[in-house]
Amino acid sequence: MQTQSPPYSATPLVGVRPYAPGVTEGARERWGWPELFIAIQLLWGAVLFLPGAQGYRLYIRALPYVVSGAALVYYFRRATGEPTSASAKWLVACFALLTLNLLQSTTHLVAGVGQIVFQICIAAPAFWMSRAVRDEARLEMLVWVFFASSFVGSTMGILQVYFPDLFLPPEFSQLAQALNPDIVSSLTYVGADGRPIIRPPGLSDLPGGASVAGMMTVILGLTLAAQRQRTWLVNAVCFAGGAIGMTVLFLTHVRALSLLAVASVGVAAVLRFRQGRTAEGTLGIVAGAGLLACAYVWAVSVGGEAVTDRFLGLVDGGLFRTFEESRGSVLRYTMAELLYEFPLGAGLGRWGMMQVLFGDSTMWQAPPIHVEVQPTGWLLDGGLPLLVLHAGALATSLVYSYRIVVKATAVRLRDLAAVLLCAQLAIVMLCLTGPAFNTQLGIQFWAVTGALFGATRFSRA
Repeated sequence: MQTQSPPYSATPLVGVRPYAPGVTEGARERWGWPELFIAIQLLWGAVLFLPGAQGYRLYIRALPYVVSGAALVYYFRRATGEPTSASAKWLVACFALLTLNLLQSTTHLVAGVGQIVFQICIAAPAFWMSRAVRDEARLEMLVWVFFASSFVGSTMGILQVYFPDLFLPPEFSQLAQALNPDIVSSLTYVGADGRPIIRPPGLSDLPGGASVAGMMTVILGLTLAAQRQRTWLVNAVCFAGGAIGMTVLFLTHVRALSLLAVASVGVAAVLRFRQGRTAEGTLGIVAGAGLLACAYVWAVSVGGEAVTDRFLGLVDGGLFRTFEESRGSVLRYTMAELLYEFPLGAGLGRWGMMQVLFGDSTMWQAPPIHVEVQPTGWLLDGGLPLLVLHAGALATSLVYSYRIVVKATAVRLRDLAAVLLCAQLAIVMLCLTGPAFNTQLGIQFWAVTGALFGATRFSRA
């Protein structure tokens, strides 16, 4: 007599330990591919520090994206009947629309196909990560690897300021210097002791590149330290990471990421209040304010007036005025003029690295278009429909994470969801400052989104 496998619900019963058929407890919790994948995404830049690596930069730079796409092929090599998240379904609609836009006469065909493959690689973890992460223990391990890898990048940024001859990359990006020969000098300032300081690149070959690692270290460090049942040593490491990350942000002069790191501390406190943990939320705000003050003093002692002028200008000019002068006007131009000009898109392959690498220079009727914020890129690729679809995918992901934060019965799962929600919100907000979802930040967003869905979707019937 044939036995039937137990039924499963596509809607997770949060708080119940996930159940995956045929997977033993030890197999689920040991170190494996998901953790290695996150480490690759955050530490790949170390390869660029090898002598002669610039000659292979394109291949090295493509590695994280290729790995993400290859994982999608591996995990979907055969059908399993497992459900996909709601955000993944929105993404499928995005890919279908992108493919349809290949038919536009203004599409650069090779660059357009490259853009579709590129976007699939970026969003791939939203599909396959849920098959790799099956329970809370694996999700927690993934978060700690994320924090540790970001911590390494932030620490490298600090070392590059104190010991530039030893820790700066031997060569900066040849492609960036070809596009802007003055990029390094323009991103250098005079420190407190009178010596020039290149905005720390961290584990990258671009000045200021340490800012992303710094932001994530602050967010993850402070939110992890706010969790229950942590030893004093673990909390000390988390706060130290947050202090180093915030200091690096000040030294890179990247104000947008610095503000998002600070805002994320406030978001984490609000989530604690929402969970009824008023004391922990208040303590988080106090600890975050203290950490911010210490990091600022540290950064000013190294970076001098250049740091002071860069960040106190936000107070003098106001946040909204500063945003309006930088990215606000670009966003307004996108929604007021480009949307009217390209309501269904401008054709694929007209912006970004795919245009630089594979654009057709003979298509004078469809010249390249410069993109500074993510909504502009989505509008050019697929018009208003693609904007709506991407917004739906992001909103669905954030709502799902929030539901786990406030409705899960397992404390550990609620804490992990709060950590990831803060990181997700920061990446989404970066869409207003740059094309975040055309970079590895997009991969990181969809990786944690898929991992959270995978850790919560299976439950015993």
